[in-house]
Amino acid sequence: MSSDYLTLNEPFETELEIKKSRFIGRVYPVKSEAEADAIIAANKKEHYKATHVCSAWVLNTTPERQKASDDGEPSGTAGKPMLEVLKMRELKDVLVVVIRYFGGIKLGAGGLIRAYSGSAAAALDAAQIVKKQLSDILSVTIDYTSYGGLMNVLSAAGYKTAREDFGEKVTLEFEIEMAKTEAFVDLIRETTNGRFEYEILDQKFVDIFL
Repeated sequence: MSSDYLTLNEPFETELEIKKSRFIGRVYPVKSEAEADAIIAANKKEHYKATHVCSAWVLNTTPERQKASDDGEPSGTAGKPMLEVLKMRELKDVLVVVIRYFGGIKLGAGGLIRAYSGSAAAALDAAQIVKKQLSDILSVTIDYTSYGGLMNVLSAAGYKTAREDFGEKVTLEFEIEMAKTEAFVDLIRETTNGRFEYEILDQKFVDIFL
């Protein structure tokens, strides 16, 4: 698996007016180039009267994959500035689309770069950013006599259970950042005087909302 990364929770849209041109900024979480292409095509179909539908995306792949399109704007004035915004914010699995309706006033190369990067930034500023945190899924088994004290200690340390099962013994499931797993297990060992069992069930990305 790769390391932690930042992405979006859900699509978002903002709109700017710059010298009578409308710039509609849209951002989307995406998992593949095919998904990004489908969303871009849908935007072009929806806004078939728009002057330009420019786009940029970055995927969380190894090696990292990225793409930018000026869609008829002067080369390097639309897609690349939007891509730079994504890279500067270290966002992955994200697509940004900026739809322009020309208002009759030319912006020049510098103005276009500012308009497209600003539209991308405005949409990302308003969107919900989420950290995909690579975590160990731990199952911890303890006696009922240890439950109350352990939960108080873990709660004070900022840990929460993902699942609790009360059978013959208490089985607790946690999603722990991989770098903190060893310290977490040590805390349980100390609190229960070693009267516990644990198992790493899996590793997966867990959403941490920022």
